[in-house]
Amino acid sequence: MEYTFGRDDIGRYFAEFSMGHEAFGRWLSEELGQERQRLEQLLDAIEQLRNRQIREYRLDGSEFSLELDREEVRVRAHSLDDNADSTDLEDLHLYDDELEAGCGLDDFRDVLVAWRELIGG
Repeated sequence: MEYTFGRDDIGRYFAEFSMGHEAFGRWLSEELGQERQRLEQLLDAIEQLRNRQIREYRLDGSEFSLELDREEVRVRAHSLDDNADSTDLEDLHLYDDELEAGCGLDDFRDVLVAWRELIGG
């Protein structure tokens, strides 16, 4: 999973991820942003998962849900659930990479640590 972090012209942080993981970029940029307290809570939850203190962790945002277990992390847009019964969106399945993605827990932790460094945490 490759990614690039940066700042746009007006100073907002952004994340761009490789194909198949684009949803992580949207989640980091739009849901987590510069919320250092939420970032620290996530890193703490990851440590609890790694130490087998908890089995799973879920964080619901305004547009995405983030689910972690001891092995994997999944990010999923709420819009996928809202449109589950819609037949009009059948041709848009190619764009699901921007709405849903998964990766290993350790890889996700590395991403969060790098994001924390970027935003000055």
